[in-house]
Amino acid sequence: MPLLNKQSFEPRSLPNGIVQDTQLYYCKATKELFLNHEEYFTRMMMLNTTVWSCSLTRKSNLTYFEAIKSEQEAETELLNFPESLERPILFIVQKFTNRGRFEELVNDVYHIMKDRYFTNEEVYYTERNRKLLAQIITSYTVEEQQEIKTEPDVKEPVLLPADAYRYTIKILGIDSMTENMFRENVTHDNLFRSKNIGARHKIRLLLKNCCYLPPDGDRYTVRDRFIEKVSQMWWSDVMSGTEPVCPQTPVQQRGRVPNLLIPGLSRTQNRKKKNENDDNNAATPRRRGRPPQTPEQRALKEKRRQFQRRSEAGIEPEIDEFIISQSGALTLTVSQLSASSAKKKVRKSSASLKNGKKKAKIQEQQEDLDFYFNEARRLGVDISGLEQDERLLSPKIVANFKRKVREEKEAEKELMKEERKRKIKEKAAYNKKREDLICNDLKPMPKFPALELPSWMTNEEFEDYLFILQFFSSFKDILPLKEIRGSESVLLSDVILAIRCGDPQSSPFADLMRVLLSIRTDITDEEDGDEADINNREEMYLINTQNCDPINLAHGDSIKEISDLHQKIRKIYGKSVRHLPVDWMTLTEVLRLIFATSGYYTGISTHRHRLYARGNFRGYEDPAYELRMRRPDIISKLRTQTVFDLEPSERMEIVKAIIYQLLTYSKLRGYLEKSQNDLNELKKEQKKLKTWDAGQEGEANAARLVLELDTLDFEKKESPVVKIVKSHIKAHNEGRRYDKNDLDTILLDSVPYSSLTLDEIIAARELQKAEVKIKLDIMSSKTFAMHCKVSDIRLGSDRAYRRYIVMENISAILVENPTTTELCINCDEPSRIDDENNLREDEKNEVFLCSGQLATCLVHGLQRNNRYRWCYIESRDQFQQLLNSLNPRGNREIELLEYLNEYRLNLLNVIEKTEQLKREKCWEENLMTNIPDPADTYNIDWDTEMRDLLLDFEEKLDQGLMGSIEKVFKINRSSWRESLRDNGDVVKLLEDNNEVFDQNIIDIQSVSEVSTVKKLAIAFFMIVRSINLKFIKPPYISPTKDERGNLKPSELFNRWQSSLLQCESHSALSLFITTFEGAIKWDKSRLQGKCKSCRRKAFANELVLCTECDSCYHLKCAKVDLKLDQVISDYMCIACKAHKRKLENEARRKNVSKTEDSLLASMSIDEHDSATEVIDEASTSSLSVTKTASGRSVKKIHYLEVHEGLNLKARKSNEVLMSSTPFERAHRNEPVKVLDHDTNRDSIQEDEHDSDGENTRKRKLPSKRSLTAKNNDSPRVIIPKEKEKMSAIEQLLKEAMRQECSWPFLQPVDVKEVPDYYDVIKRPMDLRTMMNKIKQRVYNKPAEVGSDFRLLLSNCETYNETESEIYQLSKQLDSFVTTRLDNIIGSR
Repeated sequence: MPLLNKQSFEPRSLPNGIVQDTQLYYCKATKELFLNHEEYFTRMMMLNTTVWSCSLTRKSNLTYFEAIKSEQEAETELLNFPESLERPILFIVQKFTNRGRFEELVNDVYHIMKDRYFTNEEVYYTERNRKLLAQIITSYTVEEQQEIKTEPDVKEPVLLPADAYRYTIKILGIDSMTENMFRENVTHDNLFRSKNIGARHKIRLLLKNCCYLPPDGDRYTVRDRFIEKVSQMWWSDVMSGTEPVCPQTPVQQRGRVPNLLIPGLSRTQNRKKKNENDDNNAATPRRRGRPPQTPEQRALKEKRRQFQRRSEAGIEPEIDEFIISQSGALTLTVSQLSASSAKKKVRKSSASLKNGKKKAKIQEQQEDLDFYFNEARRLGVDISGLEQDERLLSPKIVANFKRKVREEKEAEKELMKEERKRKIKEKAAYNKKREDLICNDLKPMPKFPALELPSWMTNEEFEDYLFILQFFSSFKDILPLKEIRGSESVLLSDVILAIRCGDPQSSPFADLMRVLLSIRTDITDEEDGDEADINNREEMYLINTQNCDPINLAHGDSIKEISDLHQKIRKIYGKSVRHLPVDWMTLTEVLRLIFATSGYYTGISTHRHRLYARGNFRGYEDPAYELRMRRPDIISKLRTQTVFDLEPSERMEIVKAIIYQLLTYSKLRGYLEKSQNDLNELKKEQKKLKTWDAGQEGEANAARLVLELDTLDFEKKESPVVKIVKSHIKAHNEGRRYDKNDLDTILLDSVPYSSLTLDEIIAARELQKAEVKIKLDIMSSKTFAMHCKVSDIRLGSDRAYRRYIVMENISAILVENPTTTELCINCDEPSRIDDENNLREDEKNEVFLCSGQLATCLVHGLQRNNRYRWCYIESRDQFQQLLNSLNPRGNREIELLEYLNEYRLNLLNVIEKTEQLKREKCWEENLMTNIPDPADTYNIDWDTEMRDLLLDFEEKLDQGLMGSIEKVFKINRSSWRESLRDNGDVVKLLEDNNEVFDQNIIDIQSVSEVSTVKKLAIAFFMIVRSINLKFIKPPYISPTKDERGNLKPSELFNRWQSSLLQCESHSALSLFITTFEGAIKWDKSRLQGKCKSCRRKAFANELVLCTECDSCYHLKCAKVDLKLDQVISDYMCIACKAHKRKLENEARRKNVSKTEDSLLASMSIDEHDSATEVIDEASTSSLSVTKTASGRSVKKIHYLEVHEGLNLKARKSNEVLMSSTPFERAHRNEPVKVLDHDTNRDSIQEDEHDSDGENTRKRKLPSKRSLTAKNNDSPRVIIPKEKEKMSAIEQLLKEAMRQECSWPFLQPVDVKEVPDYYDVIKRPMDLRTMMNKIKQRVYNKPAEVGSDFRLLLSNCETYNETESEIYQLSKQLDSFVTTRLDNIIGSR
């Protein structure tokens, strides 16, 4: 039945005196009868007001009908509540909970049930994305059962964590008994309850109807009718493991004491009194505190005071009798009798009355002093003569007694206050952080197993391997691991094999070094560049003012030598050291050159970058430079041996030096700083979320407290957010579908707790906690992953200074014991342990204590060297044991404990991987425990490898018809190959010496006794000299030709050949081979060609190569006779023959034309001088005379050709020559000298080419144009209109040069920065050259400026990729200039 104003409602009984014809009003809802309509109307109004509440759920502010519906729903839910879950819950309430507040009781039960499951309970089991109904058969724990100790401030029940339980379940719904019905070792992650059963509001409903708070009790217990269900149960019937320990909170009484707790007042009297008050004052609120006195009670009290005063004064009133009325008031009756009789009656009655009053007063006084008597006994105050029932104590005695008790209580309070202060100080002193070893409550720590390192590996080497492995793991995003190795992961075994193994074909050392040197090339291109010219004026000023490396007192000379060496190497190989090709054969020489040139001076271009971005980095601080100075023996070995011949420790030194060198560059340092900043930001967000969650907890508690204290019910206007939250919470509690994303957004934003009911606040807070926990776990996982990305995670150290390191790349948590050199700490104070049980050691535990003496101390003394250097955490149990053993008062262990708790889930995943590797027997394989020492394997013969390489090289050249040793050196090719294959000595086949730079570099008499490497270098030199120069690329070929018009080698190529014969190691020779192999035009080889006639491929012996155009033809297509070998070697295709004949005819016509011009010039000189000299017959006969149609004979005149685009110097010389008169000729018959444009072009290019054979700035002259003789005699004339256009174009170019997009096009391209630019671009152009040509009036027309600008854009498009920055800048410059330039040129 619903409650009316939270009191039980009893319908009215049937009215009396009802006859058959009486008109009644029937209320169907309450089944009541009323005699009149007013009573009926009053009842209906009451039923529709919100003064009712549900008796089962205690929901208030309901109408009668809503309360009835709520009770029906609650009864249905109670009937559907499973028996297998009801009995454990009631058992927990009866046996373990100690709560005096109902909500705390619900929280305790829910906390115990959360993620834990009871025996015989039906749950859902998830397996392979399927949800199956199952039943819990048994459960057990994976952790040792220990006695659970609670602290006073614990707010939730204490029991084993949910992940410590394992369950055996039975799958329901299977017809026959099979093995698939049962699942063992099931964790709580795969089990869950239905939301309709395990929700908090369901538990609250069950406990409201099954539990109550006894009137004289301080905790909720199970009602009597449910006791039988749980009386015979034990904890083992419910769940395994240790019994839960629940906190205790007594009943907090507010207001007056309930009538039920008043002694002497029965429950029936209390109910009657309560009903009467409810009927009389249904609408008035109940008063709090002591009830007011009635008039009768006040009158009685006043009369007592009067009699007490009269008795003290000795006055006796004339009283016949005392009558105490039924209400308790005292009335006096005085009679009209005689004085004597009246006196007798008064004496008798007054005497008896006085005795009764006196005893009553004594008893009342003793009852009032009963509290003080108890306090006095407790405080030790003497109460002799005070606690009695014979006499009435005087007020003075009572006052003195009370004062003495109060003084003792005050003294007790002061003592208690001092005691509390003392305890607070002791607690603060106890909890104060201190040295770990002086804590008196240290517990034994778990004994970790030793890391199974191979016998041939030392602890220091393992540390270096971890360092190299961590470097590759930290920078794998920017290292080219995928491009070189095909995988982004580097294993520990790869690093160990790379350092230990000396076999280049089995060791990944070359691949890992290629990765390091590739990123080094990219970084040095950006941050270093090439060496600077120390003799430059600006460089000298910078060196002297900034005290740069070249003038350093200790290292200045070395820096200069290194810079000169770097320049020399660049002039030998045509590229810097950082760009040299790297493979397993050239690696040694490249490393030697890197160490030999590290620390070179880069000059003013990188000074500011080194100063600010690299921390004022100096060349002599380069780790590679320091290694060369510290270990010159390693560098000397690299000169004659290979890196694979070194000791593993020496290879380790090389790798570490390269890594340290990379870490000095700003790119890697910036990458680390960015990752560290991201990690710090993530930690700040995590801390901010925790602070916000604590604030939400306070808001929720405040809202709950307001609802508990505020008894006024009034309607509040709900906002849309509140309505949404309430609807989502209701749907969640009822198990219906709702928008979870919408609810999660509100939960993580701000929940309006002040507008929710008590149940809604609790449900919303639980959902918010769950969502915050999920987000914190995600952020913790991100933090862990980012921390692993930055470096290995140093969790901290324990009391024995052991470091705990997370190495995710080997899936282990390592424990490193410090060495003697690392830990230099003396003993200070010996450790003192209060509990002797903590001093016991066994197989699983070990104790670390300080003895106070360095000789015997296990932590600070030398005895710590007896422990293993490297250990690891092998199981989850050991991890939990470590957490329990750490002392939260120690300086080191508190930090370690915080990190372990923060990354708990991630660390458990790492340990789980460790356990999996050990189960799969891959743990020792990854550590290479049982593998023999890879350093013992070496099966490479460098001489054989090099000879095979040279033989293959020569074979490709010969088969491709690109060169022939027989023709160049006049020796038999078969004999040469046989000598090279046998012993590599081909010097004996040479007949003449060989020269480079007019120096004899191969002296046959002196090379008979040389090293094997020198003999192989001579063999390769012969191969190089045998190649036709047309198959070699620049910069090995000079852009100019010799006097015969043939190709000639560049000076760089000559220096390269000289250096080739100075090789001292196989790796150096291999580097020469590799660099030269890339300079050969292999696409012109016969082996790579197709028949130009039929477009089909064929074998080399079926093709013939044209000596002019290098085109291939089938022998059949070329119609070549196989018997004529000379035709095959000197074959020329039909097209080349036709072109050759054409050139010969043109040359013949040019000779005839030159002869005619000479004759004409001689004739003009003779006529002007009026001389009569005879002209040579041959010249006269060559003069061509033609006849017109009318028969008149005329002379054929040939005009001189002068290119209009010559530079100013050439143009002036032409003008002088062409404007000279015949009178200025020195000799009469001297022919006119005409400037040969082709010869001038070759001379210009040859002058502008540097001594290294590397192309610098060069300009190909524009096309030729014909000018008449009289134009050559007249000066340049520019009309005013054209002059205005040229001025406008000049102004446009100035504006263009000021644009940001014009910086790549301002100056000619520098050959040092772009060595191959002039190999691709034959006609370069830039804005500065165009501006100079305008100022020097080289342009005849404005259209020529447009042609040069289009040439500039075309060159940029040809050389640069479409996605490059310079190409995009050219498009911006095009859009700025082209339209305006076309408008200027096209204007009239």
